[in-house]
Amino acid sequence: MNQNNPKVIRKPEACNLAGLSNTSLFRQINAGTMVPMISLGARAVGFLEHEVLAVLAARSIGKSDDELRDIVKGLVKQREVSANALLASLAA
Repeated sequence: MNQNNPKVIRKPEACNLAGLSNTSLFRQINAGTMVPMISLGARAVGFLEHEVLAVLAARSIGKSDDELRDIVKGLVKQREVSANALLASLAA
């Protein structure tokens, strides 16, 4: 899937996709080298699959942690821009 038609994956699937334990996943999120979760409701969270895949692609070509932090920031910013554009189109 792409950012125009995002697929949400839950934490176990994100861990499996990234090959990480829960603890390692949260450490990377806290370090800014993995995209943060999104809220799906009062007691549910998930990840946008294309964002997780982008981080894995960056890791696969040897991006440093500093570069990963910049990539994650860009992905989160793009998430916000895309969401705001969708909401604006629905309001029009």
